[in-house]
Amino acid sequence: MRSAIASTLLLLATFQSANAFDFGSMMQTVAPVATAVAPIADEKLVSNPLIKNITTSLGVTPTQAIGGSAAILNDAKTNMKPGDFSTLTKQMPAVGSLISAAPTGMLNLGSVDSQFSMLGMDPSMVGKFTPFVLQYLQTGTTPGMVQLVQAALVK
Repeated sequence: MRSAIASTLLLLATFQSANAFDFGSMMQTVAPVATAVAPIADEKLVSNPLIKNITTSLGVTPTQAIGGSAAILNDAKTNMKPGDFSTLTKQMPAVGSLISAAPTGMLNLGSVDSQFSMLGMDPSMVGKFTPFVLQYLQTGTTPGMVQLVQAALVK
């Protein structure tokens, strides 16, 4: 018992002299690895034209493409009238599927920049993703709907 207490005290003394543990930096380092190997819940989403286009053009993983797209679409959702967003998901049901496929807890992180960081991407990637999302919406919605989404993203 005494040796266990002595070992614990020695361990504590060693940690006191070490720098404070920075969990945020650790997550930034680990996130790209975690997202690179995280399983995709819905393989149909990986073959979604938006996700294929983003992964090919921006060199991100399918998980990052799905999560980043979900973050942008969810941001638009929060700034749109509920009826307008409902119309969007009726015109393009994949929008709801993409938001639902976001990694657990990611959409609760606050800003889209924080959500991209959680995915192991620099927040500057938001600006690179957005044109792909809007172009994708143009393929399956009315022009007025794309304008509503674009206006919601500017807020």
